[in-house]
Amino acid sequence: MDAKIVGQKIKEARLSKKMTQAEVVGTFITRNMLSQIESGTAMPSMKTLAYLSTVLDLPLSSLLNEETGTLEPPQTLVDSSPYGQLSTLKSLAAKQDFRGIMSILSASSLSSEDDIYDEKAAYFARASYECALLCEAEKDLSGAIAYAKNAEYYASAGFYANPKLKADALLLLARLAEELGRQYR
Repeated sequence: MDAKIVGQKIKEARLSKKMTQAEVVGTFITRNMLSQIESGTAMPSMKTLAYLSTVLDLPLSSLLNEETGTLEPPQTLVDSSPYGQLSTLKSLAAKQDFRGIMSILSASSLSSEDDIYDEKAAYFARASYECALLCEAEKDLSGAIAYAKNAEYYASAGFYANPKLKADALLLLARLAEELGRQYR
């Protein structure tokens, strides 16, 4: 395990939850120790990693995975039953982890033959729209446009079609097109 990567993941998780170091450490470790862990100058014990994963509400495996320096959401649905899939999607939506939803669902994985297609399409549309807004804020216009197109399309799909979300996605696409036009003038 690379101490810098582990520290970066812990810090990202803490900041994404808008928690201070003091809120995270409680009485388990000192704030100074957390600071050293986040800066990569100290490697936490397994007991400390387990504590931090619990406090920050993220899987311990995500802290131990060194494939990336950024915190990655789950890549697959743990429970593949329809109820398990909906439970996972609902949990991610409650945490407003829209990128997590996008890591599980993709346009190519949505099939109208799926028993829970309507629900997946609704989650996918909302997550796509929210990711489009995140990309727009990060000045990633091509990403924002791709997500907004997915949001517009899937907001019309299935039983849970959402005309307001479709309209919001279309307005976002118009705003993005205008911004793109300004960049090429």
